[in-house]
Amino acid sequence: MKHSINLLVVVLFLLFSNAFGQPKYRTFNQSDLAQKKGKPGKALSSSVCFTFRNDSTGITVNSLHARLNSAVISIVDSGGFTTFTFNPKKREFDATGRTVAAGDSVTLCFHVEKKAPGTHANFWWWDTNGVLVGTKRTELAANSDSQIVAQPNGGNVREYLYKRVIRRPAGVIVGLPTDTPDVGWIRYKTADRKYFPHTGSARCFDRIATGRGGDRDFDGELKNPHVKKHNNHLLGELHSLKLAIIANDSGVTEPLDTTALGNLIYNDTGNSSDPCNNLTLRQLVHLIDSALTYCTHFDSVTYVQFDSCVTRINRAFDGPYMAVTLSPLLIAGTHSLGEVSFIHPNPSATPKPSLRYYGELEDLYPASASLGQNYPNPFNPTTTISFYLPEASIVSLKIYNILGQEVATLFDKVEMEEGEETVEFDAALLTSGVYFYKITAEGFGETRQQFQSIKRMLLLK
Repeated sequence: MKHSINLLVVVLFLLFSNAFGQPKYRTFNQSDLAQKKGKPGKALSSSVCFTFRNDSTGITVNSLHARLNSAVISIVDSGGFTTFTFNPKKREFDATGRTVAAGDSVTLCFHVEKKAPGTHANFWWWDTNGVLVGTKRTELAANSDSQIVAQPNGGNVREYLYKRVIRRPAGVIVGLPTDTPDVGWIRYKTADRKYFPHTGSARCFDRIATGRGGDRDFDGELKNPHVKKHNNHLLGELHSLKLAIIANDSGVTEPLDTTALGNLIYNDTGNSSDPCNNLTLRQLVHLIDSALTYCTHFDSVTYVQFDSCVTRINRAFDGPYMAVTLSPLLIAGTHSLGEVSFIHPNPSATPKPSLRYYGELEDLYPASASLGQNYPNPFNPTTTISFYLPEASIVSLKIYNILGQEVATLFDKVEMEEGEETVEFDAALLTSGVYFYKITAEGFGETRQQFQSIKRMLLLK
């Protein structure tokens, strides 16, 4: 029932907001997608307002004194007073610089440190020219008291999409899977923050860095590569744009009731030679997928041009993250098409399908550590091992043979941040057989969890 109500609120909000202006779209930048996930919904502080009434008989006052039960971070509405003097230790303030006639009132609004409802004035009084008017008053409740909560960030969106929306084992493919020899593509299946940000030159999928300090040809599928495997700014920007299109298609970002982000048209009328012109964003994504995989079909200048236009798209609708709702997660749009000169409506596009519910943001983050089964298994000669850390930890990950002898060390007491991690194990120097991988983790966050787990894998050559 709660989810149905939330969806109804979302729909009503969007219908109301879009009735008074153009719908707003949302894209992501690489740096945000590389963020450690935040704690959206966590109370940070409060916004409160108090109304103080001069109920004296015929006396005009010009100074207000009050002590609150919370420290003031900033003044939101001064109520016309020109000068405030604060005593942070006592949580008191003096407000001067305006007069308040008998029977009149003044409303002051503050941003305060208190995170829970219940901010009030312990006591307060008026004076005029330094002389107390009436008596000291006590226990004035705030007439408005709203909590300010943490918003989602790029890390939250990245994890939500990969864990709730993007289906495994398909994942997100960058490039084109093909049987053509000597070409490659990438498949992302986990929510790893180390996919971003890319800073290397824009180019095709030419070479892959190896763990031995060298590189090799980019042939076939590369699974879940960190930036260091193939640092390519165009790859990072295209991955970011694909996530933005997926988020909008699945109802994770605004708008929900109009043309989908992927169906908008790119056309920079000031640059007729732009190779991205007159393509929908989906068509553009497919074209660049082809360019990344088929290196010999495109020249180096074209890769730079592709990188430029995709980066422009990602910046066009980027901005602060504001959640319309956290359950289901819906991130507000930032800019309308009227604010972006090179992205245009698509009159032939059909409206987006109805909302889909993917679960609550809080469900994504288990309270305890876990070790996943390697994939693929059996393998030859490489496989990927994934694990989840609920807090920052010191991690060791080692490989043993069936006799219990250590044959490889992937991590040895390495400090790692919370979240899902993946590591590729290359068993090229080992013989076929059964092996075991063991993780130990010692948390140094709030809960200081200790974790140990062992799993079996099979190498077949």
